[in-house]
Amino acid sequence: MSELPINEWSEKPIRIAGGGLAGLSLGVGLARQGIAVELSEAGDYPRHRVCGEFISGVSKSTLESLGIAGCLDDAVSCQTTAWFDGVREISRRQLPEPALGISRYRLDARLVNALREAGGTVHTKVRERLEEWTATAENRVLASGRVRQRGNWVGIKSHFLGLDMEADLEMHLGRDGYLGLAKIEEGRTNACGLFRVGTGDEVGRDLAELCQSRGLTELAARMRCGEPDPESFCSVAGIGFGWQRGDQELSKTGPLVVGDRLALIPPFTGNGMTMAFQSAELALESLLAGRASNARWGDMVDNYSDSAQKRFGRRLGIASALHPALVNPGGQGTLSLLSRSQLLPFSLLYRLLR
Repeated sequence: MSELPINEWSEKPIRIAGGGLAGLSLGVGLARQGIAVELSEAGDYPRHRVCGEFISGVSKSTLESLGIAGCLDDAVSCQTTAWFDGVREISRRQLPEPALGISRYRLDARLVNALREAGGTVHTKVRERLEEWTATAENRVLASGRVRQRGNWVGIKSHFLGLDMEADLEMHLGRDGYLGLAKIEEGRTNACGLFRVGTGDEVGRDLAELCQSRGLTELAARMRCGEPDPESFCSVAGIGFGWQRGDQELSKTGPLVVGDRLALIPPFTGNGMTMAFQSAELALESLLAGRASNARWGDMVDNYSDSAQKRFGRRLGIASALHPALVNPGGQGTLSLLSRSQLLPFSLLYRLLR
């Protein structure tokens, strides 16, 4: 199907494939501007997702422009962080600015309700055929999550009750991976890790056992004193970081691409959820400007892609360069030495990764 004529696209509903943070947030922002929105989601709500559930670096203005600030009013304020290399603490400090802790189970449910209340249509348990979405524009937004890639990275997450915390946010570096702890609602802690596994290796549902096997013995002991929530356990494989887009998705006749489908940043940054909101904000701005200026769909998509490259390119590059150091012994040793010697520019890295 060819590109819609000039301005015809602005008279049709915006269709969004994927109901994660980016898709839902963009849908709410559009619907509150009086624009018809139809969103399809392969799963249902509420449900748990593999996610750090830690929002760092998002501005209040971004949340307000999307019309979702109220969904985060009662999020836990996270102000301190501590990093550990195996059993040894290597850094403890205040975060440069408070961050937010909230489960995806709670947040996604609030966002889908906000979209429906704003007049948007949500179809759950509907999996769109993405080949069709990437072949034509037709007012389409692709927000269907990361592109599954060949590789040996596995993400795993579970909630814990009664887990003793050393800080609001903890990062534990182990063999071939790391695990983060973040305080969320109702006294719970979200434990979310990224680990490299070999061919044929199995990752069980016992996070304490996994941490023990990766040299995180002290963390494993703490986890065994807490109470895991089996309903919150989930895992994903086939993870690849950086820009996720394919050539067709970048074409002028293709859809506008947001969230993890656009780019996936390594989780140690604590910036994945923020990037989802920021890409939704950029998409909202581009769609509204395109409608107001009578722009062609392809030109609007091009402008959005340029803005996204400028907004996210630097942090993705820096995160990709730093990530290998966090998952191999040599890099972890260097990071530990620099941190303990007060030579690690934490505040500078924090700003550059946001």
